[in-house]
Amino acid sequence: MKCPICGCENPEGYKFCHDCGNPLIIQDFDENDSYPSFDSKKLIIVGYIIAILFGWGSFILSFLFGSYGFIGFIGLFFPGFMLNSKDSNLRKHAYIQLAIMLMGIIMTFLVLFR
Repeated sequence: MKCPICGCENPEGYKFCHDCGNPLIIQDFDENDSYPSFDSKKLIIVGYIIAILFGWGSFILSFLFGSYGFIGFIGLFFPGFMLNSKDSNLRKHAYIQLAIMLMGIIMTFLVLFR
């Protein structure tokens, strides 16, 4: 099999080029190709749980203890991940989760800097 990158001839059965190390089989995904599947309902539910725990959990911790408001920012990574999805339903829920988290974070800063 010939390497598509460097042109080196490789024996059959090799998955990577023995000269340059690049994969010998390159797949281009089109809109019609299948992507790895995941259960979007579970992903959405987990996203809301994370949004509530981190967004409003930081508010409760800062209200009770006067600090720990920074943990709300950790939860922003999950909705940020969902915003990169091609599924419009996931993106819609990611925006809602971001709004929930940002409201909790803003309330946290209002409590911390009153």
